[in-house]
Amino acid sequence: MELNQEGKVLQDIFELIQDWVKEGRNPEAKVIDYHKPEELREKLNLGLGSEGSDGEMLVQVREYLKYAVRTNHSSYLNQLFGGFNFPAFIGEVITSLTNTSMYTYEVAPVATLMEKEIIQKMISYTGWKTGEGALMTGGSNTNLVAMLVARNTKFPEAKLEGLSALPKLAIFVSERSHFSMLKGANTIGVGQNGVFKVALDANGRMRGDALENAIQKALSEGFTPLMICCTSGTTETGSFDAIDEAADVAQRHNIWLHVDGSWGGSAILSAKRQYLFDGLDRADSFSWNPHKLMNIPLVCSALLIKSEGTMGESIRTHAADYIYHENDTSEYDFGPNSLQCGRRVDSLKLWLAWKYFGDNGYASRIEHLFDLASRATQIVEESPELELMFTTESLNVNFRFITPEGIDSDRFNESLRYRLLKNGKAMVNYCRLDSGLSIRLILLNPDLTSADIKQFFNLFIEEGKALLKEHRSLTA
Repeated sequence: MELNQEGKVLQDIFELIQDWVKEGRNPEAKVIDYHKPEELREKLNLGLGSEGSDGEMLVQVREYLKYAVRTNHSSYLNQLFGGFNFPAFIGEVITSLTNTSMYTYEVAPVATLMEKEIIQKMISYTGWKTGEGALMTGGSNTNLVAMLVARNTKFPEAKLEGLSALPKLAIFVSERSHFSMLKGANTIGVGQNGVFKVALDANGRMRGDALENAIQKALSEGFTPLMICCTSGTTETGSFDAIDEAADVAQRHNIWLHVDGSWGGSAILSAKRQYLFDGLDRADSFSWNPHKLMNIPLVCSALLIKSEGTMGESIRTHAADYIYHENDTSEYDFGPNSLQCGRRVDSLKLWLAWKYFGDNGYASRIEHLFDLASRATQIVEESPELELMFTTESLNVNFRFITPEGIDSDRFNESLRYRLLKNGKAMVNYCRLDSGLSIRLILLNPDLTSADIKQFFNLFIEEGKALLKEHRSLTA
């Protein structure tokens, strides 16, 4: 395709993007034009042939957008990402345009300086006097690397000798910790049986006494404690573990303390919510995902480490002089401290967004979301058709449609959720709590209004009543 043709296609595609963003802000539009996989495959020409088709790109992009989920829609309340962040979107476009990698300053000079600035900015919120870190490919990866750094710091011989140099290790997590902790334990050689799940209090928080009990149990079974992981914003209920209490336990037993703030970490930007992180200044590492509460396009996650030099000591090798050269910019190279070699630039989109909104702007956006969570909770509590399934701890609102006696509430609410998905009216997920299946409403799109939340619940109740009517007619 010639340059002038590329320019015309690019212009047309950006018009499509503009229309798609605008349509996503229309509450009457569908969140998704849903089709089953077999049906969607028939509608799309997905085959890859021997001959090119450069003249069809605009049609292909239009089709992709037609069937894509509108994550900026007011009724997309489904998972821990969403919304549309304009400056971050521009950063994403420029990142693809320049197409560089983050392993050396030489090939990514501005991006490297931006990432260093971002990491230091994030560290300024932790209460640490020093620190280091890097952007990574999601919360699962940041948790994994934190576990690896903890292992190689506590048992430095493992870096060279491997598992044979290790005792039987234990990691302590809350019962509602992210599944990445189990995956990470498997990857670094601890094994999933070495992950001890700690009982929670009534608000879904891991507390110091239960953590101490779990550690004593592990010790009695011959385990050597390696890491405690507090969760700041559990996936199901949005609960925040008691970091300060965990820090007491970690100090007493000389255990690495990690805080997984993948979901709720950005709440630290609001002075009103910093109490949720009491004790973070005593932690050894912290995961923070801007692609969630800061609405940065996927992926954009940070791992912060309190002790400078620890990442390099745990990860660095000395067998890549074809990339890493000793020169006056070597100290700026991110690659040696990363498990990745090629790594996409994620700093530009976050830097542009943070520059655009500022600290105060982000604090206001996050407070707005907490206000919406309170409003959603109030609607549930005041509705005769709905019940609250768990006390709202932060930005997760757990509720369900109340069913008459004789109707399985779990099955009904699961069916109701899929009904909304298939007709394209709303996307909201569910989880299973001790009290049963719960619809899990996530508040993270700062463009949402109180009216949007009210409209969603009206829709949910309307669809619930229709489904209940259908169920009664079938059983009559």
